[in-house]
Amino acid sequence: MLISYEVVIEDNILFFRYLLFPVVLILLLLNLMTYALADDAANEKHKWFLTIFAGPSAQPDLENVLLFNMRFEDDTYIAVAALAREFWRYDKWISFEVEGQAGKYFGNEHQWQFNGLIIGRWQRFPWDKYLNTSLAVGDGLSYNAETSKIEKKDDEDAGKWLNYLMFELTLGLPEYPRWNFVYRIHHRSSIRERIGAGASNFVAFGIKYSF
Repeated sequence: MLISYEVVIEDNILFFRYLLFPVVLILLLLNLMTYALADDAANEKHKWFLTIFAGPSAQPDLENVLLFNMRFEDDTYIAVAALAREFWRYDKWISFEVEGQAGKYFGNEHQWQFNGLIIGRWQRFPWDKYLNTSLAVGDGLSYNAETSKIEKKDDEDAGKWLNYLMFELTLGLPEYPRWNFVYRIHHRSSIRERIGAGASNFVAFGIKYSF
């Protein structure tokens, strides 16, 4: 009977630990929403961003993915919904955002993934009056509800928590400033085994809506 109680207690601890990260993200975003509603209503700049993107797992490593020298072998995909809020901007040049993500694997894997990150975005390019363009990089923390088979193949000690890194290119027409096409590299890794073990890359495409 004592063993049974210990198992129940341990299961409850694991359950609440797994819930902690998404709950913290939700509370943070709610706080930002409250702050946004208090902003000057005359400010016409849209500071909230909803991004939906999806794509396949890519090998072998981040360096090759960045150089478009990649392979798609695992038949594993991810679909992600991301909500972001701009919190600082310097004129029309650069801005910073906080973003929370909820993602779902499909194909050979089916677990959920939750990410929280800070994003720096370069906003200005010479051709913006013809094609609105921005380039962003973000870094934060990532949690998988189950250990990824891809990451375990990369490192036998792979776990659920890893560092999260993303690179994003957005393109949009000036006539429709709220809508942008998105290309993202969605990367999890251990930062040379400083956070967990293993790594994975996804190459994704999607849509971003500003409001």
